[in-house]
Amino acid sequence: MDATFEDARLGPYRLLRLLAPSRFADRWVALHERHQTTHVIHVFEACHDRAEERRFVTAMERVASLRQAHLQPVVQYSLTNAGRPWAVTEYIGSQVGLVTLESLRVEKGGAMASVEVERVMNQLLSASIEAHANAIHHGPIHADEVLVDRSGSVAIEMYGVARILQGLADANSEVIRDEVRSCVELGYFLLTGLPAEEPRIPAGRLLRKGGGAWDAWIEEGLSAVGGYESPADALAQLPGQHRDGADSGVRVRTVIGRVRSVLGPRSNAD
Repeated sequence: MDATFEDARLGPYRLLRLLAPSRFADRWVALHERHQTTHVIHVFEACHDRAEERRFVTAMERVASLRQAHLQPVVQYSLTNAGRPWAVTEYIGSQVGLVTLESLRVEKGGAMASVEVERVMNQLLSASIEAHANAIHHGPIHADEVLVDRSGSVAIEMYGVARILQGLADANSEVIRDEVRSCVELGYFLLTGLPAEEPRIPAGRLLRKGGGAWDAWIEEGLSAVGGYESPADALAQLPGQHRDGADSGVRVRTVIGRVRSVLGPRSNAD
């Protein structure tokens, strides 16, 4: 699907504007004409046979079953007459488009404050815990797959879909470790603006306080011979996790102003 499909319809939705594509689908802002609500339509590559169609339906059924604040929910899915799968999620952006962790990091000058990163890690790891409890795994999580809404809360988009579409088997301990490691890498990247590659500058050198705790958490998470066995393991040792009042549902409050300035006025969204 390309820009020539503007103003086309998929079910009750009218496609309004093409967004930047995700890693595996075209994305459109769409209007549910009866409800007058705004959504994102994800249009995937056409299925070549019935087996691919079944994998798509299976992926959507499993992902739609997830209910966690930091997993972007799928609310509807189907296939076009030409065999192109499509799925619907809530639109949490505004007139200017979707905000991802990556675009927000760039907008903030390349790095984020440690309290912001702590809360992002808290939310992402909590999302992984819930998904893993339902035998759904994503693999490595990237900054451009994580959306930030107008309140500063994050949500992983299309969690686990790529693995299911590829027909990958249930996750083993290596897949789980890779997913958790990617969260630690993302944490380092958000703190420093640098990729988590060797030789690695300790994040603590760039932080005003709490640097030692972050360095310990990052080094354990990126250890070639160790690492965290599960998202729950990483979350339990996350800096600040044991402060009074810490919880997985807390929003990234210190970035709300920035998010709102990026997004502009509130749009008509669910």
